[in-house]
Parts: sequence; structure tokens; C-alpha cells
Amino acid sequence: MQARLTLLLGAIALLVSSLAGATLFWALKREVERQEITEVSGKLELIDHLIDMQNSASGLHDLAATFDEMRAGQGQLGIWIVDAQGHAVYGGPPPDTLETVDGRQVVLQSADGGRMRGLRVAMNDRILPGAHLTVAVSTRTSGQFLYAYGTALVLICALWVGATVVLAAWAVRRSMAPTRRLSEQAARIQPDNLAHRLPLADTDRELHDLVISFNRTLERLQAAYQQMEGFNADVAHELRTPLATLINGTQVMLSSPRDAAELRDALASNLEELEDLKTLVNDMLFLARADRGELAADLAPVSLAAEARRVADYYEAMLEEQGVHLRCEGDAKVVANAGLVRRALANLIANAIKATPAGRDIVVLCSAVPGGARVEVCNAGTPIPAADLPRIFDRFFRSGQSRAPRSEGHGLGLAIVRAIARMHGGDVDATSDASGTVVSITLRGPGAFRSDFPHDVA
Repeated sequence: MQARLTLLLGAIALLVSSLAGATLFWALKREVERQEITEVSGKLELIDHLIDMQNSASGLHDLAATFDEMRAGQGQLGIWIVDAQGHAVYGGPPPDTLETVDGRQVVLQSADGGRMRGLRVAMNDRILPGAHLTVAVSTRTSGQFLYAYGTALVLICALWVGATVVLAAWAVRRSMAPTRRLSEQAARIQPDNLAHRLPLADTDRELHDLVISFNRTLERLQAAYQQMEGFNADVAHELRTPLATLINGTQVMLSSPRDAAELRDALASNLEELEDLKTLVNDMLFLARADRGELAADLAPVSLAAEARRVADYYEAMLEEQGVHLRCEGDAKVVANAGLVRRALANLIANAIKATPAGRDIVVLCSAVPGGARVEVCNAGTPIPAADLPRIFDRFFRSGQSRAPRSEGHGLGLAIVRAIARMHGGDVDATSDASGTVVSITLRGPGAFRSDFPHDVA
């Protein structure tokens, strides 16, 4: 970047100096040409006046000596008089005309190969009808002056561009020093010191936004890294218990001869543990797909109340065992994946059944929201501690204790609910106080509507 900035500044300096030099050279050249024409114009007026004072063409011969003295005094002055037939009356054959401007100004090719600039006018017909008078001066001296001036301009511009490049390289290097320091400090940040932050106090104001954004990125990276470490520990813990059960049970069965019935019981126990592991792995794979941004497929209009009743029917035995009554209120339809919606409702209702005391109600409220629909599952169980509430949707989190018994599941239920919500463009929320706990899931989709009517499910 430093080299590119230096080259860019050098290119700009070259362009500016070239334009400035070309403009100065053009302006000087125009001024020199104007002065040459002014000088020639004065000589032409004098010569034309001398000619007009004569009575006839024979008087021109008397002026020849005067014209010779003028040419000798100027050194670079040329005077030519040509009659109507193109014959030279004075000055010999005129030089070739290279350029004519406005029918009056001419550029001539001199005998020595140089150029002359002058004026050509028609003479008084009383003296010599149809004749033309041409007066010109050599451009050799002015050309040499312009060449020297142009050479000086080129040298000055080259020196100026060179000095600009050197100064630009120094200025860019000095300006980039804070960026290099930040780069060196960022390079020292390793996975084992993600808590380190780039200092803002010693940073130039222009880099404040960059440092703030980088530090915020580090904060997110640190949080993700810590979450990953915790996730790895949780996965190891969840896998350790069933694997230990499988290993210990198998070792016991192998320690002595067993009959067929005992072997079948052992295999059945192992199968139960393996099914539990399979469920855990499938849930983790589902969450991994959701983390990659996978969206819900096979979308169709879904009645949230109807799906809630289906889930309640599935848990009917569990509801009766717990002595809990489930009531569904309202309805809303949304375009969603019915299977995923049912899975999310099953997780929410199962958690509510476990948390609700006997004789109390669980209320499932379905309602429409702008652009989608929401399901709220309310239970009158023990309030969730305020410190735990923001984390209940984290993987493997169990409120109230670091490691709950395995009979209460793996702690992925609410994490799956949140993943399903986000796969439908929605999100989750939870509130808890003395009156109870409300966990809600919002699904975004077209065509959501609400129709209020109660549904009681035993």
C-alpha cells in the first residue's frame, strides 16, 4: 500500500507538472509570436508609408537603398515586393509560404532552412497595381529561446517530480506508521490471549473506527471461542456417561459366562444407550445445519393451534400423569415447515409439563404478528432465576444446576426451538416472574392471520 500511494502521488505530481509546464510553454510561445508580429507590423507600416509617398513605380528604385539599410540594421528582417505577375520587384524571389493565417499573417521557409514570421499586404494600386508587400523576421532567435526555456521546464519538472516522490514516500511511511503498529499488535493476538484489545488512546483519530470495529470483532470471536470450548466440554460430558455405561455393562457381561437371556438384556440396555446417543448426535447435526444458515424447506400454510393440539394429544398420558391441564387459545396460520413447527412446540410443551405443578394449567397462546405468527407457552412453575434467563436457549444449559440428571434430557430442547425459529426468519423470547414463565417463538412468513377462539385439551 505504501508503494502504491507513493506511485500515485508521483503520477499526480508528474501530471500536474506536465500540464503546468505545457501551459507555461504555450503561453510564452504565443507571447513571442505576438511580439514578432507587432515588430513586423511596425516595419510594415513604415515601409508602406514610404511607398505611398512615391508618385510611381519608378520611385521604388529610389527606396531600395533605404530598404537595404533597414534589412542590414535588423539583420533578420526580410522585405519582398512582388508584382501582379509574380515577378520580384525588390528582395529577390520570395521564400516558400508554409502557412497563412487570416490571409495576412504568413510563415515562410527561409533560404537557410529556418522559418520567418511576417505579414503580407496588397500595395497601393496607384504605385504598382496587383503587387504585394511581404515583411517578415526570422524565428531563429525566438526558437532558440523557446528551446532553452522548454529544456529548463523539463528539468525543473523532473526535479520537482523526483522531490515529490521522495517526500511522498517519507510522508506515506510516516502516515502509515500507526497502521503498522496496529498490525503488529494485532499479529500478537493468539487464541490463548483473545482478551487482548488494541489500544484506542494512542491511536490516531482517523483509525478510531477501525480499532473499535476490530475490538468488537475480537469480542465476538472471544465469545464464540469460549462458547465453542464450553460446547466441547458439554459434548464430552454428555457422551461420557452413556459411553461409560456401555463399556461398564459390556465389561460386566464379559467377566463371566452369561446365558442368552442375560445377553439379550445387556444388548437391550446397550441399544437404549445407543438410541440416546443417536438422538444427541442428530440434534447436534440439526443445530450445526441451522448455524450454517440453512433455511426451512417444504413450506406450506400451517395452523399453529392445530399443531399445538396434535402435540398435546401426543403428551396426553404425560399430562394426566402430572395432573396438568393444557389450554390452547387463539390461532394463527403461517407459511412454515409443519414438521419443524411441531418439533418446536413439542419441546416447549414438554418443558412446560415438567415445570408445571399438579393441578395448574399450561396455556398455549397463538397470535398473529406483523409478517408472521407467534406461539407463547405459559406455565405456572417455579420462576427461572434472572441470571439464568438469558442463557436458557444456549446448548446444554440447564437452569438451576450445572449438570442435571440425564433423565431431563441433554439440554438441547430450547436451543433447537431457537434454531427452528431462525430457520423461519424469526426468533425466541422468554420472561419469568412470580406469576409464571412464558416462552415464545415467532415465525416469519406471508399470510399470517389471527382468529380468536378457545380450545381446551385435557
